[in-house]
Amino acid sequence: MRITKLMMVLSIFALAIMVAGCKKEKFNSRDTSSLKPPPPPPVDPEEPEEPTDPTLKLWTGVDVADGWSTVGEPKIDADKKEGTGSLRNTIADGSDFMQFIFKPGTDFNTGLTATNGQFTFWWYLSDPTLLKEDGQIEINSSGDFDQKEYGWSIAALKPSLKPGWNEIKLNFNTADKAGGDFDPAAVKQFRVFFWTETTSHEPLVTGVDGLMFRQAPPTPSVLFSSVDLPDGWETVGAPVIDAADKKEGTGSLKNTIADGSDFMQFIYKNVETPVNATFTKANGMFTFWWFLSDPSLLKEDGQIEINSDGNFDHNELHWNVADLKPSLKPGWNELKLKFSDAVVEGGDIDLTAVKQFRVFFWTETTSHEPLVSGVDGLKFAEVQ
Repeated sequence: MRITKLMMVLSIFALAIMVAGCKKEKFNSRDTSSLKPPPPPPVDPEEPEEPTDPTLKLWTGVDVADGWSTVGEPKIDADKKEGTGSLRNTIADGSDFMQFIFKPGTDFNTGLTATNGQFTFWWYLSDPTLLKEDGQIEINSSGDFDQKEYGWSIAALKPSLKPGWNEIKLNFNTADKAGGDFDPAAVKQFRVFFWTETTSHEPLVTGVDGLMFRQAPPTPSVLFSSVDLPDGWETVGAPVIDAADKKEGTGSLKNTIADGSDFMQFIYKNVETPVNATFTKANGMFTFWWFLSDPSLLKEDGQIEINSDGNFDHNELHWNVADLKPSLKPGWNELKLKFSDAVVEGGDIDLTAVKQFRVFFWTETTSHEPLVSGVDGLKFAEVQ
């Protein structure tokens, strides 16, 4: 009996050990399917390349001395702005003159015109303050100095020059002309010549590189009046700003020639703070928006005027309404009036100090539908 009980106890103990041995071990999960990888480090965006100018034409990269002359023997230097070299020279102490001349022997067609062209090159100056305000940059289509030539003065450029390389940009329409008409389709020669103020100075290292031609970008226009306020304006009756119908800004000036009347004018006078048009008679124009509900009602009289005197018919440029009438349409008309096409009245206008604008006009008769008229956005701009 005791043996039987002992056997039962041993059996139960053995069974307990077996059950314990069959228990599943627990391990930390190695499943990483729910984990997200860290984000990649940020990559700096590449700067966009400057768009290629389809009008740009390289005349010479100044990589070889062929076609070049200077004071002494022309030497190509490794310090450059484009290509493989530049032309260098030095005005030594005791001297005061330098020039660089390029005459390749073959004509170069710029593909540009007298009104839209630009000549560019790189000019190196170790110390521009040493320059005398004489000398000139020239291109010609004759092969001879001062014949069929465009020139730009050093004096005008000197204030903007800095030590080192300077990118010079010269518009054809701002050039001084010499010896007949320059032909942009047959450029033969380049020259830059200049002096130092004295012969006693630190050596002035100078050089040229990358002679090119391109179409000149438009010069920003100059605002004469936005016509957003009645200040400075006169018309028939009190000037009233129309905030709803305008071509720019926040308003325009409107008025009406009613049935029974035949005259209208708009005058803007800015005597205290005259405006510098910045353009010349050769390259500038006056632009503004002119509203006419029915241009066919206009009489072929009247004028558009600007002056630098502050009084009508003095130091004035004007354009006749008769010349404009055939091109006018109902609604807003953008007028682009070249200075070179204007009639000069009472002496030359000072385009650096324009003081007054006037447009005046009539209807053919006093019996007509109301003629609504207005002006907006008076500006000076470059002729394109």
